[in-house]
Amino acid sequence: MRFNHTTSGYLLIISLLYCSFAVIAEQNDQYLLSSNVYDVVTAARDHMDKNEYTQAESKLTGLLGKDITPYEKAVANQTLGYVYIAMDKYSQATAAFIKSLETNALPPDVTHDINFIIAQLLTNDGKHKESLSYLNAWFAKEANPKPDAHMMAATIYYRLGDYKNMIPQIQKAIEKSGNPEQGWYEMLLAGFYETNDYKNAAALLENMIRLYPGKDIYWLQLAATYQFLKQYKKSLAIYELALKKNILGESEIIQLVHLYLNEELPYKAARLLNDEINRGSINKNVDNLELLANSWLLARELDWATEVLANIAQIKNDPAIYFRIGQVYFEQEKWQDAISALEQAVKDDRLNNIAEAWLLLGIAAYHNNDHSRSGKALNRAISFKNTHEQAQWWLNKLGERMTDTSSS
Repeated sequence: MRFNHTTSGYLLIISLLYCSFAVIAEQNDQYLLSSNVYDVVTAARDHMDKNEYTQAESKLTGLLGKDITPYEKAVANQTLGYVYIAMDKYSQATAAFIKSLETNALPPDVTHDINFIIAQLLTNDGKHKESLSYLNAWFAKEANPKPDAHMMAATIYYRLGDYKNMIPQIQKAIEKSGNPEQGWYEMLLAGFYETNDYKNAAALLENMIRLYPGKDIYWLQLAATYQFLKQYKKSLAIYELALKKNILGESEIIQLVHLYLNEELPYKAARLLNDEINRGSINKNVDNLELLANSWLLARELDWATEVLANIAQIKNDPAIYFRIGQVYFEQEKWQDAISALEQAVKDDRLNNIAEAWLLLGIAAYHNNDHSRSGKALNRAISFKNTHEQAQWWLNKLGERMTDTSSS
């Protein structure tokens, strides 16, 4: 907030200045100025009317150097505060207004108005904690604060990181305003997120989408918020609507893929990811390809899964990938393909599943009638504790076959 001669804030302050002179004119016993002080203050006002602010400042500072009553000092400092605002000297204006209050001599309604002015000035100067004390004093006496006053308080709390107290102020501003600004809703949403109040954040976003349906980010925020609430079906529905609106980026599409998997819809997950990779809206990197392969596997589309895994193997020469390819071919009983993949896998002894890889290789070779390769692989598998028993069983079976073959 910046005070200047054309702002509504400045016009408010000037109107308060003239109100203060109306109080002086009443000349009751409690609020009485001597004729000399009255003349100086009136002369200062006349200079202000003519934009002669330096002359007005000189009159008032001269008056404050004299022996005058507390009330007269309060009026002189109050008037000097308005002069400093007109001169864009906001720190000096703040100091003058504070001095006017420190006398405890001003009428309650004038004191009330000055509390608000000081709060504005301190906020403008970035002194939010100090501002808050004056603003709270103003709220305590204000029967029906306007929406802008509540938003001023909300902004102060926001800058102090006090979201708990910020939220009710924005809610009051929205409730009282006939036409709340869009930014007010966004600040309230930020408050809900900062306090982990995802339930109210979701309800607010639903309303924001009704008010501003063309604001794409609200759809994405609502979908993400439903995920925080573990309302996955709702999140999925919003993401699907957003997909139709063509507003999903890569990260949101990946989120939708995971939601499909979470809801046990792997085929939809795989089709979406495959289509988006082919379209170029999703990077064809290892992570995304592995997610695609897993989705095809869960959907029991094994041919497509092995095709994707083969693509990964071309990018990333990782024995674990060859092991997975071998597993899929093994499950399909494509023995020669399984043998080729598993032999690539066992080339690296650092493979986490090295024992299982040797066992599967031995079994695949057995079914492919490659007895020599089967025996070598099974003898490697038998040396591992977790595959020893199975490897021994297949070795016995291999031995029986070889005996039958030789006897025949």
